[in-house]
Amino acid sequence: MRFCDLLDAVRQQPEVIIPAEWGQGRASFGGLVAALQFEAMRARVPTERPVRSLAITFVGPVEPEVPVSFEVDVLREGKAVSQVLGRAMQNGQVVTIIQGSFGASRPSEVAVEAYPASTMKHWDECQELPYIKGVTPEFMRHLAMRWSVGGIP
Repeated sequence: MRFCDLLDAVRQQPEVIIPAEWGQGRASFGGLVAALQFEAMRARVPTERPVRSLAITFVGPVEPEVPVSFEVDVLREGKAVSQVLGRAMQNGQVVTIIQGSFGASRPSEVAVEAYPASTMKHWDECQELPYIKGVTPEFMRHLAMRWSVGGIP
């Protein structure tokens, strides 16, 4: 199942089964779990309020092939900021918690110059870490990890 298919699934219903191919040992890939919880949270916040901060805690492993429910509580909705709590629940236990702050932009007299972005090689020029069954985690088959700086670990 592709990443976009899992995102579509959590948009349609709060309970999803993460396939074993997204596994990392006995758990599902944490980045995927966080993305699914975020997607459930994002749906409960006005679109004009982008995410400003996320605090993610992986409480326990999310087992592949076992239903996981993505719950969302809007803790506070002010004029410009929404505070949201997301909980991934599996087998009656909390497995992931995300607390997010979503806020609209507002004018400011303070201007902070951004640091220039690092120079990176084009992705075509970078060595890719291959998926090797039984060696790399299962979820790696869905990612293209490339090193622009340094070598493969």
